Amino acid sequence: MQLLYAIAGITLIFFVLSDLITTTLSFQGGGRMTNFLSEKTWRLCLKMAGNDGKKKMLERVGQMLLVFIILTWVAGMWFGSFLLLLSDPGSVLDSNTEEITTAWEKLYFAGYTLSTMGNGDYKPGSYVWDIVANLLAFSGLAFITISITYIMPVLSAVILQVKLSVFLSSLGNSPQQMLLNCWNGKNFDRLLQHDADLADMIIQHSQNHKAYPIIHYFHSIEQRQAVILNLSIFDETINFLKYGVQEEARPSDADLLTVRGAQDFYLQVLNRHHKNEEQKPYTFPVMNWDALIEAGIPLRMDRLREFQSPEIFKERRETLTYLLYQDGWSWKDIYRPDPV
Repeated sequence: MQLLYAIAGITLIFFVLSDLITTTLSFQGGGRMTNFLSEKTWRLCLKMAGNDGKKKMLERVGQMLLVFIILTWVAGMWFGSFLLLLSDPGSVLDSNTEEITTAWEKLYFAGYTLSTMGNGDYKPGSYVWDIVANLLAFSGLAFITISITYIMPVLSAVILQVKLSVFLSSLGNSPQQMLLNCWNGKNFDRLLQHDADLADMIIQHSQNHKAYPIIHYFHSIEQRQAVILNLSIFDETINFLKYGVQEEARPSDADLLTVRGAQDFYLQVLNRHHKNEEQKPYTFPVMNWDALIEAGIPLRMDRLREFQSPEIFKERRETLTYLLYQDGWSWKDIYRPDPV
């Protein structure tokens, strides 16, 4: 039984450290435990909100998850250290009486050793446990430092996420509105004025999402700050430019290469959120293009109805459908009855 305590404690410590290092230092996404806790907690909160992205309770999930994950690392390290100390009755002694400590006292010793407090009430029971206590103290110091420093880049990534969303929202709150705002009577050059800056923000956001996937759960109930919603609107705008606008008025594929490449990278990074087998086929609300026709935008009228077919831009729309659903939104939030 004592050997099992040691094996369980060492296994738990290494599992927590592995998850911590993968999440904070690998830049390849969160560890298995972090991803599992984040996704399950978010889905539970989204279900409690009725899958409605406008519910205010969802705004605090990201902050709650960040604290919850750090506390889970603390609890895992603490309990793993406790199990390791529990494997030997004489691992920890009372500093004054030299008596063997109880399980509760070993738990206390494990906690203040990891936190490097070291108040001296108890001491390791042998030279071997002296070394173990030193290793736990070093691990605790590194663990606390990394956990705290992890918070800063995550918050910076969230700020960039909001910046990108507000930038996109300023172009329009629907594909139709975005097209109208960028139409100058001849072409859509207004859309390309800041394409390099926009592409840079999308790529940086995608990299941040890859390194710190927890930012996916920093939700905003306001459309102008909902990054997935606005990136979907922008993606549909580019789709329509490529498919539904006559060639003489729309930007060339070369002109759209920068922003389109950035969008493709974003969808590639978030491909792990792709639809599952239970996902229902996506459907669009009725798309109203009357305002574009009235503005004199030369449309390919024969393609307007075909544009909302599930077979057009199928792969990217399936990915966006799942991302929207997982954030509490739908295509009805993109193609509104009154888009202007």
